[in-house]
Amino acid sequence: MKSAIAAIAALLASVFILFVGSGLLSTLVPLAANASGFDPIYVGLIGSFYFIGMALGCIAAPWLIRRTGHIRAFGACTAAATAAAVMHALIVEPITWNVLRCISGFCFAALYAVIESWLNDKSDNTIRGRVLAVYNVINLTGMAAGQQFLRLFPPGGFQLFSVSALLISLAAIPIALTRSVSPPVPESPRLNIPWLIHISPVGVAGAATVGLANGVFWTLGPVYATDKGLDPAGAGLFITASILGALLVLWPAGRLSDRIDRRFVILGCCVVSALAGIGLALVPAMASTWMFALAFLFGAGAMPIYSIATAHTADYAASEDMVQVATGLLLVYTIGAIIGPTLAAALMTYLPSGIIFALTATIHTLMAALTIIRLRRRAAVPADQREPFTAVPRTSPAAVDLHPHIEGGEIDGDDAPVAEPPRAGAV
Repeated sequence: MKSAIAAIAALLASVFILFVGSGLLSTLVPLAANASGFDPIYVGLIGSFYFIGMALGCIAAPWLIRRTGHIRAFGACTAAATAAAVMHALIVEPITWNVLRCISGFCFAALYAVIESWLNDKSDNTIRGRVLAVYNVINLTGMAAGQQFLRLFPPGGFQLFSVSALLISLAAIPIALTRSVSPPVPESPRLNIPWLIHISPVGVAGAATVGLANGVFWTLGPVYATDKGLDPAGAGLFITASILGALLVLWPAGRLSDRIDRRFVILGCCVVSALAGIGLALVPAMASTWMFALAFLFGAGAMPIYSIATAHTADYAASEDMVQVATGLLLVYTIGAIIGPTLAAALMTYLPSGIIFALTATIHTLMAALTIIRLRRRAAVPADQREPFTAVPRTSPAAVDLHPHIEGGEIDGDDAPVAEPPRAGAV
């Protein structure tokens, strides 16, 4: 394992630097927009446009990589993302920032696709699951580390946008200097949402729930934190607390879902995140300790839902359909993340900022109700027929190829499906 990680160390270094830069930028943009006096609806639209760009990037990344190659695609998208970050400081205007965030979302989706396809190519089946686990840890720790730069400068100035641009551009160096041969080009995503709903209503609803609620949190959570009396550094700690909650709970929750019906774990996560949302909606201003604790609980409850919903859906799908399952769920998540911030911002225009967490609590409560209904209507897949839980990041369709039971989008020979009776509860 150590030698394998050493072989992809340059890629992992790029991953960490890139997530530090993107993590800083994702919190900085709404803080800077709020400091610049943007109406809440514009802040929400800025978040929605980021996810529009990400959806377009997920679809277009294979074509871009096929046309230019991995290193050139990575370099071009890094340059564009760097320019977009700097332009925020040069042109402080809502419509322009919508366009810039759309460009950023497109570029980050393509960058993630390059990195994940490269990691997949350099990892054999004996270590792929561990490489994916390391990738997830780097993802979350990088995002958390990015928040700490908010301590250095005020969000309304050019300095933090410059720092973010610097970090994004530095992420290109390890990739540009790698001597590894470029991997195969990832396949274009195949999408069939009606089929996916037929396979697993809970899985699709879970992905939509995460998109709606987490899109609201990432876009408007920093604005909520400053409205409650925290300074920008405190807003960064607020986001960091949620990431730590996800980091500590994601894998234990996933392992528990291997032992019991995954829907019970999804239900538990929804209850925790709904209660945390209610608490955040009601917490008084300047109650920073309570805010950090509730943010931790929100991250612990809300953020693992996507990976568990993906695993639950995969339990009911054939092995060869796992790439299509993950791609479809990523699209559903992205659609939810496009809708959520604008919807929450519209409410925030007329009501106190705590309304955004009243909205997330409502979303998680509805998801919990649907899960209970489905528990009564459909039997669980027996534990011995499930694939072990694997945390799939919400970055690009290429991430699913790092799943230990998939190689290059194809099932390994030893794991190829054989004729078997339908799984329990299958539609």
